[in-house]
Amino acid sequence: MSKMNELSMILDDMITAGNNMVKAAESLKAYYSSTEEDTAKPEKKESAPKVKEPPKAEKEYSKEDVRALLSAKASESDGKYKATVKDLVKKYADGGTLKDVDPSQYAALVAELEVVANG
Repeated sequence: MSKMNELSMILDDMITAGNNMVKAAESLKAYYSSTEEDTAKPEKKESAPKVKEPPKAEKEYSKEDVRALLSAKASESDGKYKATVKDLVKKYADGGTLKDVDPSQYAALVAELEVVANG
């Protein structure tokens, strides 16, 4: 990979990290600026037998989440999975880039990425 492509991926990761920090800061601000007083102690609940919860629906991923996961996997082990990640994106994208992947396919893309990670 050329130095410019590598620099572009690093800058994309930095932008994603910055966006995630902004989201976290906004969440903290909203939490601590609420006017409600939650100083009351929570009531103790009787311990009931645990019921197995139904399986959760597929997690929804944003483009930034998927980009961060793909980038992390591509740079893992000195770029060992870079070509695999690129092929995986091409499989789900018409144009071969993440921006061409349908957002409804993000969960499936991440699921296959996890297979690469574990397999």
